[in-house]
Amino acid sequence: MEYKVVMPVLSDTMDKGKLTKWYVKEGQFVKEGDKIAEVESDKATMDIQTFKSGVVKKLLVKEGDEVPVKSVIAIIDTQAKEVKNEKLKVKSDKQIKNEKLKMENDERKKNNELKIENEENENNKKNFTFSTLHFTLPKGSASPAAKKLAAKHGINIEKLQKENKLQIPAHEEDIKEFILKKYFTPAALKLLKEYQIDENEFRLNHKITKEEILNYIENKNIPKTTPLTPNQKAVIKTVEGALSKPTYFIFNEIEVVKKEGIKLTAVLIKALALAMQKNPLTRSILKVDKLLTYPSSNISVAVARKDGLYMCVIKNAHKKTLQEINEWLKTIKTKRLTLEDLSGSTFGISNLGMFDVKRFTALINDKDVGIAAFGSLIDGKIKVTFTIDHRILNGVEAAKFANDFKTIIKEI
Repeated sequence: MEYKVVMPVLSDTMDKGKLTKWYVKEGQFVKEGDKIAEVESDKATMDIQTFKSGVVKKLLVKEGDEVPVKSVIAIIDTQAKEVKNEKLKVKSDKQIKNEKLKMENDERKKNNELKIENEENENNKKNFTFSTLHFTLPKGSASPAAKKLAAKHGINIEKLQKENKLQIPAHEEDIKEFILKKYFTPAALKLLKEYQIDENEFRLNHKITKEEILNYIENKNIPKTTPLTPNQKAVIKTVEGALSKPTYFIFNEIEVVKKEGIKLTAVLIKALALAMQKNPLTRSILKVDKLLTYPSSNISVAVARKDGLYMCVIKNAHKKTLQEINEWLKTIKTKRLTLEDLSGSTFGISNLGMFDVKRFTALINDKDVGIAAFGSLIDGKIKVTFTIDHRILNGVEAAKFANDFKTIIKEI
């Protein structure tokens, strides 16, 4: 029987997943529970496992590909048994032999077609184009398309393969890669790929430098194309969702005493968590026509990391000490984030005080009921803006929550 491995749904907002790495190969035996791939969702990177034992029959998605959730990414033959390495090697050698034979047949066929094409063009010089020129195809192990391209650029496939500068057998992409490295410096080649510039825009008769590419970019006013990361896509989706919520603001000012060895954000989180315990609606989310109220104060915290901005969730913040919250703030900056680190919150916090921002408003994260935005600490006081989802919390309830927070933080 065949077991189909699908792209998992790792979050409510995930509609596509990126396969970043395969841990297995076709023909490999896997056991139930084995990690088979690494997947990047709209929020985090996670490993996925197989729930059946068997032999990997087919890997349907390449590393780096992005596919819709629930799409089949691999097929495992659950009836196949684990075989010895010797058998796998024989099978592999046989496959290589068959592939080589097929390539030789394809080459003969291609050469015949090229010969006929050239003969036809001899009778019609007016329609003569570069693609119909008669080339003496180079020797070596390569596909017909690779040999044709190599002949056009005077590349000796056989010689390069003997010098281990070209793989065996060579394909058209291998020849293209060799041409690029031959005519472009590494820095120029990097720019070529970053700006998605066709190499044929340049005369391939000298070594092209970074400066030449930069001049071309400036003269043509070419923009740099940077694909959005899954995290950036997730932020966009969250922001768009936040703008659709009926929200209002409460502006307040609080008094705070800094604790030695404790981040100010840790103090704000602790006070917010305790205030949430006194105001159950701040621990609630909407689900269709129901209101779900949770017992714990789970807070999403805006964390700027090297790989992007994340709303990381600290669980049971009301039960944690200031030292524990402080340590969480340190570790969350560098740890590999999981779905657990990014979900389960009902209220959020964003602190830009360290950037000398006096006051700002923040957008509500995902399904949270609200978010508190904190500015700089000036003369023992901080301006705070609460953004509240009016569907869950009305003005009176939000004002009570804000006042409770203001009182509690003085006592921490």
